[in-house]
Amino acid sequence: MIEVITIDFWNTLFDSSGGTVRNDMRRKALLAAIEKYGKLVSNEEFDRALRASWEHFNGIWRNEMRTPKVIDSVSFFWNYLELPQDEFAIQALANYFAESVILHPPKLIDGVENQLIKLSKKYKIGLISDTGFSPGAVLKRLMERVGIAQYFSAFSFSDETGVSKPHPTAYLRVLNELGVKPENALHIGDIEATDIAGAKQLGMKAIRFCGDETGAHFAASDGNTLADAEAIHWHEIGDIIENLQATV
Repeated sequence: MIEVITIDFWNTLFDSSGGTVRNDMRRKALLAAIEKYGKLVSNEEFDRALRASWEHFNGIWRNEMRTPKVIDSVSFFWNYLELPQDEFAIQALANYFAESVILHPPKLIDGVENQLIKLSKKYKIGLISDTGFSPGAVLKRLMERVGIAQYFSAFSFSDETGVSKPHPTAYLRVLNELGVKPENALHIGDIEATDIAGAKQLGMKAIRFCGDETGAHFAASDGNTLADAEAIHWHEIGDIIENLQATV
């Protein structure tokens, strides 16, 4: 029987709205820091460094199943532009990058809170999230701010566990804390190669959420998934879980 439900953060609970504003804020902060050293950086050089930084991040995320911490990503960018070493400036930028998601937050996806209220009465709920510029501690504050953190009993953030999905530890951190075996748990997430593949490899049930087109890894529902089911709207989730529960 399903006893625990784990849920992804980005593009499953929250959309990616505000991302353009957040990135623009980070860009301005970086340029302001660079100007202090009297170094002229053209737009082309800046964009090249930014692309290289994301390639560095994605390479580690995909190949090593972990996510660099915010300060590591900022340090990579800093070194790429061959700026003078300044630990204080790098740390200040990393803090600013992390907090920008609070200043310009994404939106809670329609139907999430209503379903969390219902599901939390029947199941224990955990969060499993890979993190980028927004660390787990900040994402948890965002959840508290919108009033949904109360429905979660355990959290697994990649910047805290040292691994990202589909690594088994990303899931087991929550399952072990809640005292359940993988076969008694279900994961909801949007990315086939991480959320779904990792859950299914452990023996969990899985629902692929295909309802947020703002996601960088968005893929429409086409039936080509390892997941036990797909959902486009959160109001479908409760019934899908009940149906899966009946087949266990």
